[in-house]
Amino acid sequence: MLKSLLIPGVFLVFSIPALAHSPWGQYQVYRQMHLLIMSTIPDGPTYPYSNKIVKAINEVIPEAKARPARAKNFESVHSLFKTKQIQLVLLSKSNAKALLEGSTPFSGLGPVEAKVLYAFGDLLLLVQNDFPDSNVWLLADAFKKIHNRLPGALTPQQVMVLPNLHPAVLLAIRGDPSP
Repeated sequence: MLKSLLIPGVFLVFSIPALAHSPWGQYQVYRQMHLLIMSTIPDGPTYPYSNKIVKAINEVIPEAKARPARAKNFESVHSLFKTKQIQLVLLSKSNAKALLEGSTPFSGLGPVEAKVLYAFGDLLLLVQNDFPDSNVWLLADAFKKIHNRLPGALTPQQVMVLPNLHPAVLLAIRGDPSP
């Protein structure tokens, strides 16, 4: 009887830590080592275009180690961006506006605070408000230099008049020093 209780008990004690194991630490380190640009499957053009942005950034700022990141749905984008696990997100203009307002397809999830970093046709690249200004400046300066290599990218002059633009973007476009 004791043996029949002991074996399941030992299994239970050793299996709980195995179930509790999570690669969270590895994801956190990966996110710190790479500049991740989030997109999402339902917002069709965002992932292919994020690959173009990543390639362009890595040509100009190789130390950024930019990588595309793709969420399976809008809820995941909201969660990762709201909890600041992701610093940059590329969405179509209508979905970017919805993320900022908390409206459909993000209704029920609440609004998210972010600024516009750059625009590519119908796509907006949003950045966390607390992303370092110097990093925003570097990215904006890179886009200023390579916008003609990215299909549909707005010119720096067009970007300057976008609503909700991050202040460091203006500095970079005007040629002012990095903050």
